[in-house]
Amino acid sequence: MVLNLTIRRWVIGLLCLFPLIYMVQAMVRVQLGEWDLLGPEPGKTLTHFSGTWAFNFLLGALAVTPVVRLGRQKWLMPHRRMLGLYAFFYVTLHGVAYLWFLLGWRWQDLAEEVVERPYLLIGTLGWLLLVPLAITSTKGWQRSLGRRWKALHRLSYIVVVLASVHYLLQIRAGWFEPVAYTVLTVILLSLRTKKSF
Repeated sequence: MVLNLTIRRWVIGLLCLFPLIYMVQAMVRVQLGEWDLLGPEPGKTLTHFSGTWAFNFLLGALAVTPVVRLGRQKWLMPHRRMLGLYAFFYVTLHGVAYLWFLLGWRWQDLAEEVVERPYLLIGTLGWLLLVPLAITSTKGWQRSLGRRWKALHRLSYIVVVLASVHYLLQIRAGWFEPVAYTVLTVILLSLRTKKSF
């Protein structure tokens, strides 16, 4: 039996906060010297962790329509917007983590970083494309934009491709995870776009 919509929203919303709760408690425990949960480079670990979860939520939002279509799980559809907003939240958190922990808010170094690491530019572009999607995610905007709303929200396809490229360009030694995410992205895009155009 599928739970009431309001209860589902609360449950899914709280579950989506778990990665944030983990990060906060890990930071607190590291500061207190209890456990070294974040390894020798805690800032890098938090940046990677937030980025991984941002990608997870992007893929989760993208997967809703194929799951509903193929698995006849219509109860998932009302939660797609929430997953998309959490994707935006964790992408933003990922960017903040990079600026805080890895760049140290040294804005003067940002241009040099972007030149040396093109994946930063690609990641920033992905975030910028998510901003209008987050702003127009309400039912009011959906009514105002009409058919243009769907066209605008197809930018999510570009965003998830940019996320894949952003991840692939960071491959140093461990290639399995970035490639696995990219393969999953291609599969979901092929399923998601099959009847979209």
